[in-house]
Amino acid sequence: MYGKRDRDVAREWEINVVTAAGNVPRSRHGHKAVAIKDLIVVFGGGNEGIVDELHVFNTTTCQWFLPAVHGDIPAGCAAFGMLAENTRVLMFGGMLEYGKYSSELYELQASRWEWKRLKPKPPRNGPCPCPRIGHSFTLVGQRFFSNFGRYLNDLYTLELKPNSSAMCWDIPITYGQPPSPRESHTAVAYQVLDGMVKKWRLLVYGGMSGNRLGDLWQLEIDTMTWVKPVVTGDPPAPRSLHSATVIGNRMFVFGGWVPLVMEEIKMTTQEKEWKCTNTLASLNLDTMNWEPLAMEVFDESLVPRARAGHCAVAVHTRLYIWSGRDGYRKAWNNQVCFKDLWFLETDRPPAPTRVQLVRAGTQSLEVTWGSVPTADAYVLQIQKYDVSPSVSSGTLAPVTPDPGGLSLSISILHRLVVFDYRYLRSLARGGWSERVSNLEINRRECIEQELAIASN
Repeated sequence: MYGKRDRDVAREWEINVVTAAGNVPRSRHGHKAVAIKDLIVVFGGGNEGIVDELHVFNTTTCQWFLPAVHGDIPAGCAAFGMLAENTRVLMFGGMLEYGKYSSELYELQASRWEWKRLKPKPPRNGPCPCPRIGHSFTLVGQRFFSNFGRYLNDLYTLELKPNSSAMCWDIPITYGQPPSPRESHTAVAYQVLDGMVKKWRLLVYGGMSGNRLGDLWQLEIDTMTWVKPVVTGDPPAPRSLHSATVIGNRMFVFGGWVPLVMEEIKMTTQEKEWKCTNTLASLNLDTMNWEPLAMEVFDESLVPRARAGHCAVAVHTRLYIWSGRDGYRKAWNNQVCFKDLWFLETDRPPAPTRVQLVRAGTQSLEVTWGSVPTADAYVLQIQKYDVSPSVSSGTLAPVTPDPGGLSLSISILHRLVVFDYRYLRSLARGGWSERVSNLEINRRECIEQELAIASN
């Protein structure tokens, strides 16, 4: 299945079956995840106790593993902020055991799985950020932005210094009306093209401040000005503890807590009834339009169940979500957390790179091309040519393909391939190049420049 960008084309969820051989983490909520290349790094959260383990999911092999971490390993926490910059992961704040709030900053170097506690200098114009939960922590260009948390509306930044852990908090001066205090919101960074210059924007959405919020606020980084963008389309319900992930020019919002009855909301009073949702919304960041998503759902088991406090990351063009909670079960007076892992195809796979001839013999031909991480299948088309004896320059004239064996249809699912002479052999370890072997095609009838590949 390939998801397309066209608004009238359905997007479908696919469940990722985790191999039993991996170190599958226990279900939880309030955890965070970041993507480093093809890896999803998960930390913290809790369900009957706060978790202090670091788990990693390899999206290429579909396996969980538990890296051997060392250094200043942080205590388990939940509702914290986490971001990644290359192989560097930063974690700030959160809730520790027994309800204690944290203002600690930790760095994880994923290239060697080493934790380090950082002690940034205080800002020149104020105190360091206070302990907090439910805040956002976002990488914008070369700076880290920490927003709000537990009904705060402050803004702090950390300047990123290459190859250095020396940092200093800063309280930037902003202009315009800032968002109201909130927690459990989301903040994402994206770029807009202003003439010939790309400019960064920080987009804050939703959250909780006594009531669920559904407003959008934008910080223009070049001028540090807060603006309330003009948004069109049908907005999703106000929510908190949701996820918001930027893929391409879209922000995908999934799940969270939403009011149970929208018509009965009184913004001056506390909400008394709410529920988890599994709705998916897409905001076009170029047009600031909430776009409808046609989700063809004929079986509820084919989509993630309603949840909040889950984690979501983008790996290539796929949106991954894992775990989260579905609320309290009144019968048992406890909450149910999920252990399932899903991904959503948000776009069709890109075209593979050019096919190259590796070697050819009188009875076989071997070609290769770069793999496409999100492709489930390849179609290799080979055109037969006859060499005219009267043409010495080697110009080839195409002939009608023999339907007996000149085009191949190759299926690849999760990198595991059953193959014979008509199928690709996938190198499941190493370079991930795909090859065709034992094709009964004469070497003189095959020219590298005439090979073509197409993806569906």
